[in-house]
Amino acid sequence: MEIREKQIEDILVSSPSLVQRTFGMEEEPRLIGRQIIVPSGRLDMLYTYQQFLFLIELKVATFQKRFITQVLDYKKDLQKMQQQGKLISGDIVPCLLMPKATKNGREEIESHNILLQEYNPEDILNYFYSERLKPITSFSELKPIDIGIWNMHLINKFIYHLTETNSIKELQEIVGGSSKTLYNKIRFANELGLLNWSKNGDYIVLTQLGENYVAAKDDYLEQALSEDQAKQLKDYVMQNPYASCVSLGIASIVECVFTLSKSCYPVPISQLEQYFAVYSGKSLDWQTKTAKMYGAKMYSNYAIDLGLLAKNDTCIYLTPEGIKFVVQMQLHKSLKLMNYFNLN
Repeated sequence: MEIREKQIEDILVSSPSLVQRTFGMEEEPRLIGRQIIVPSGRLDMLYTYQQFLFLIELKVATFQKRFITQVLDYKKDLQKMQQQGKLISGDIVPCLLMPKATKNGREEIESHNILLQEYNPEDILNYFYSERLKPITSFSELKPIDIGIWNMHLINKFIYHLTETNSIKELQEIVGGSSKTLYNKIRFANELGLLNWSKNGDYIVLTQLGENYVAAKDDYLEQALSEDQAKQLKDYVMQNPYASCVSLGIASIVECVFTLSKSCYPVPISQLEQYFAVYSGKSLDWQTKTAKMYGAKMYSNYAIDLGLLAKNDTCIYLTPEGIKFVVQMQLHKSLKLMNYFNLN
């Protein structure tokens, strides 16, 4: 594994439970400090655990004899600090945390009363992804879905009637059509943040965004998406790209076009179909060429409805709003990630 020590150290310092698990401790240790400057150098990590002080020197390289001298010198420095009243009392346990040691290396380390703890860098990185990163990268679990709605304006026929009734049964009588079609439209509108609805429940109500959406309708073309409605939904997706499968799908299709445009522009639809399936995590679900085509077509239609993309029979184009959307959304995601790590 080729990796810098600091990257492993950063993960360990931010995850006391991982240190506990790595060393087989009964409870989480408490970090006193990292990269502590002492007369003989700079020790990596110092923890308190029960009545002990764990002096942990982290390595990503295989065993070298100088590691023993380094750790023992750090221990002497800490003992001197304790004698001077500059460090809390406690038995100091010198530790070498490294990926691998030979049998001879292990015996030599342990002969100096140094605790050797081997670790797998891959396990550390997997832990970071699954326990630390995943909660803020929900796109790793969230994936676009096919609800069977090909354009956004198709929800307007029923959503405008929510000012008259909040009952799905009554809506069915008003708008007609099959119950499955209405269910799909309700689910789609819910994905866009326009409704509050409990799945399989009969009661639905407009959210504040939904009320604004209805108020922004085009009185002359009620079945079309007005410019104001498109702007409201575009802003919602940009600010909440991980709020739902549909939001993520729209954001992803625009990002895919932007990325592909670096090598070929306008972007061939055939390229987008393949890339979007992989980028959105749907390559295993959309295995056939037809499934990939439908997925890209559906979500590019949504992006076109919002004014983010344009297309002809063979190619996809970015609009000025699409470019602005990509830049703003990437900035928005970056700020959220930075805020998370600052808080944690």
